[in-house]
Amino acid sequence: MIELELTPKIKEWLDTEPAQRDLMAGATLLLQVSRNKILHANIMRNLPKYAAVIEYHLQKIYKQRLVDITHEEVRALMTQVKGIVKSHGLENPEPSKRSEYQRGKRADHDELPPEVQQLYVENAEVLRRMRDAHTRLRMITPETSTCPDSDRYPWAKYLVAQDRLYRSNWDKYDHYIKGTPVAALAPSVDARTESANAAKLCNLLLGQYAKAPKDELADRISDIYSRIINPSERLRAKMREAKLL
Repeated sequence: MIELELTPKIKEWLDTEPAQRDLMAGATLLLQVSRNKILHANIMRNLPKYAAVIEYHLQKIYKQRLVDITHEEVRALMTQVKGIVKSHGLENPEPSKRSEYQRGKRADHDELPPEVQQLYVENAEVLRRMRDAHTRLRMITPETSTCPDSDRYPWAKYLVAQDRLYRSNWDKYDHYIKGTPVAALAPSVDARTESANAAKLCNLLLGQYAKAPKDELADRISDIYSRIINPSERLRAKMREAKLL
């Protein structure tokens, strides 16, 4: 596991003008990330002489870390995508044939303000965009891409964002009370609160899963994990340990 907190420090050091760089700090960073005590000892004998060596090694390490971080982020995003795909049935080749009311249309829909009605209409388009993003993700394979994770990243991030919009629209539509000002329309639970609650529940269910792993519970955990805006490294580690990430 790479020490992520050192990555921005490396970038900050590299972004500093060469003449203004703290070579001692650079040498220390290099030792922390490479654990190469022999190289560090050589550098410390003559810091100015080894300035270019420090830069070379930190540049190489920084580029590799960007690749590692991208892979880590994509793994986390794809776990969320898996839950979203299952939740919305995006793997089905044809859109749902259910009626509008089966899809959640309110019985008093025609009596609602246009802004509220539009939320229902918009979600049909949001779902279409999610299907399109999922199709594009499925097309990215080692055979069709030289760097699948880099190509998946923007589409996975887009799909997760569209899912949040979809959930938010439904929340506003379902909870709107006729007669109240449309300006007061807001989700019953804000995104951050929903995310925090999802993280707590995910941790709880992972404990249950560790004792008695079941496919149904794994699917539920993946769905809940997909609602977490920025999963902590500790939670990601638990997901990886449970082989759900």
